[in-house]
Amino acid sequence: MRIRRKSREADEIPLSSTADIAFLLIVFFLAASALLELRGVNIPLPKKNAPPMEIEEKNLFKVQIDDAGSYIYDGSKIDLASLREKTADSFKKNKELVVVIRPAPETPTGSVPRLIRMLQELRIQRVSLAMQKGKQ
Repeated sequence: MRIRRKSREADEIPLSSTADIAFLLIVFFLAASALLELRGVNIPLPKKNAPPMEIEEKNLFKVQIDDAGSYIYDGSKIDLASLREKTADSFKKNKELVVVIRPAPETPTGSVPRLIRMLQELRIQRVSLAMQKGKQ
């Protein structure tokens, strides 16, 4: 007696709905990205043909930011709250104050925007931003 074996069909994954799923994912990500609010820091820039400014040393308020993200004012590390107080006091005494921010090349990403937002809250618009020279 001969036993017949049933022939098996190859197992396949149905791919007919793959295009529909891909389309729905594209629509979802487009809609989600439209709802994202990208927040940055507004910095007023000088006019195109403005002459270079000459600033007296007494009008400068110098802040450095080291590689660890610590704020350095007058040669010593200071937290942002204390720096805010010192900046506010200096700005009350001198409305011509220019805050000079000098971050190190490896400064953490959020350190500079935090400082600039703090200056904006104090209504200080005269800000100079210059990178410290790297180690050579």
